Amino acid sequence: MDIPDDLASAMRKSWSESLDPSSLHPMTDSPIGTPGGTPKASIGGSTASGTSSPVDYQLLKHHYAISDDGRKPSLQEGLRDVLEELEFSKQPRPQAVRRGSIEDASKLRQWLNPRSSFSGASSNEPPGVTLLQSKCWVTVVETPEDLPLILVLNHSIKASCSRFKLYVLYMGELSDVGAELSMHGVEVIRVEDISPILIHPSGNATRASPDSARWCKLAPFLSLTNSFDLICYLSPRSVVLANIDELLESQAVADEIDNETCVLLSNSMERSPTTVVLRPNEGVEACIREYMTVYVNAGYNDKWNKLQTITDLEVLKELFQDSWGVVAAEYCHAGRGPIPSHTRVVEVGARKPWLVQSNDDVTKLWNNIWRVLNNQTQAHYT
Repeated sequence: MDIPDDLASAMRKSWSESLDPSSLHPMTDSPIGTPGGTPKASIGGSTASGTSSPVDYQLLKHHYAISDDGRKPSLQEGLRDVLEELEFSKQPRPQAVRRGSIEDASKLRQWLNPRSSFSGASSNEPPGVTLLQSKCWVTVVETPEDLPLILVLNHSIKASCSRFKLYVLYMGELSDVGAELSMHGVEVIRVEDISPILIHPSGNATRASPDSARWCKLAPFLSLTNSFDLICYLSPRSVVLANIDELLESQAVADEIDNETCVLLSNSMERSPTTVVLRPNEGVEACIREYMTVYVNAGYNDKWNKLQTITDLEVLKELFQDSWGVVAAEYCHAGRGPIPSHTRVVEVGARKPWLVQSNDDVTKLWNNIWRVLNNQTQAHYT
């Protein structure tokens, strides 16, 4: 085709000129991008700093990671990376890094269902008041003598400037203690009695006598489903010396507990733990309830007899031994002698400072707090 010389010259000139971005139509911006000139949103009263170039809304960013060269990988590339990390693909990876099974499982669940009950809330959503309300400290009344102990525990948590409340669970046989704690301004929750159940062929059920001291550590698993997202049980005989909010705030701790590969984290698995971090979950609750239920027509004698002697800790070990991890062991001190400088939580049960007077560190610590509480109570009523 013959093109006039003047037209060909004009075409060559237009090709050699750079394109002026300002000449683009405003609607050529990405449909999920921030239009040019639109100010960035602020979260919590603070505005984004840095360059004023358009920033994509973070609609799906929690599904994938930004590549090293700053290029956002495609959905297919991201999925391929996930599968390769799980070793489904034989293609070698440039770096020989093998993530743990918990991270692998979490990553695949996030791909398949990013808002599942195990994946947690999107990290792109701004924090709100509900985030604090969904996490808390929990303890359980075991015996009537726990009243002064829990008052000291509650005071020590507040003195550590914790952002989270302590909720005290109590069963029917200890209603008087629950009422007294409530009068002192402590948050209390009445929970169902916990005991083994014997189901007869007729459908009738027989319950063993409730025993709060034996089954108390099962209460957070059985009574708080759909009430809190993440909780940390503290022994009623513990005292908080320094802030331990990171047990509830740490994303690493929260991600570890997925109720599949990990059900609970505690400071110890060998003895009765001082701290236990868990996510109340319907599946875990059902598992414990089924274990505590015996059917007469299923050779019940051995199991029923066993349930008359074992404790809550033994039930948790039998059910979740392989999905139980340790966290914050260095925070807790339960021994005798001087309190180590790195200690944040002290277990005082062995010393019984509310009954026995001595000059050891634990007894003096507990009695000092109890004295402060008594002075505050007297000042309140005078």
